[in-house]
Amino acid sequence: MNIGCANILIESFRKEVLGQPKWLNEKQVFEYEQPTLETVAILKLIRAAQGLTTLDVLCRAGLIIDMGASIRGIFDSVEEIYFLLETYPAAPSKHVHQFVQNFFENTIDGYLETTTHQVSRDKIRSARVRLLAGKHDDATQKLLERIYKAFCGYTHASYVSIMEVYNGGQDSFNLAGIPSNQVRASWSEHIGLTYDAVLMAGAFIAKKLNKEDYFDAMMKAAD
Repeated sequence: MNIGCANILIESFRKEVLGQPKWLNEKQVFEYEQPTLETVAILKLIRAAQGLTTLDVLCRAGLIIDMGASIRGIFDSVEEIYFLLETYPAAPSKHVHQFVQNFFENTIDGYLETTTHQVSRDKIRSARVRLLAGKHDDATQKLLERIYKAFCGYTHASYVSIMEVYNGGQDSFNLAGIPSNQVRASWSEHIGLTYDAVLMAGAFIAKKLNKEDYFDAMMKAAD
């Protein structure tokens, strides 16, 4: 696992496919001019890739609640990539079109006034199930739902996730991070699994966009 090399690879892929966003002086922000499905998929990959760096920093500090919340966010982006490109390059489904429209309504000056509803997580996850199992499969769907719910606990600060950081011997919630090397090592395994998931999603995009060199590179980089 080499997060630095993965970041360089993904940034290179982004530059080749999307190029550089345009500076909009009136908004004081950078934005991509073309609101395409491909743009959304690669930006979701960018979000997921930066999350790997976040996990590494949080794990070293022993901040496992925030690690769990970050993993949930990364997995959301990975699922969305498969959902967006499941049938690509065929015409997108109405739900994919809805997702893309909602995504681009969330600009710096418009995110409080979006009119397009978000696509439900069940519909997004179902695409990944079909890709993994070759069809809709109830067992795979339930497995992914269980993983999702487990990390939702960290995102929404559930009782069990908060109590996980408590040290009874010292009567401490480890607010500065869990010092145990054993706990940190255990959580570091999640980084490796998430790292592979991000690179596999990147390889999926590269395959769909006929970028074979990037597909090969991302598959090779994955553990």
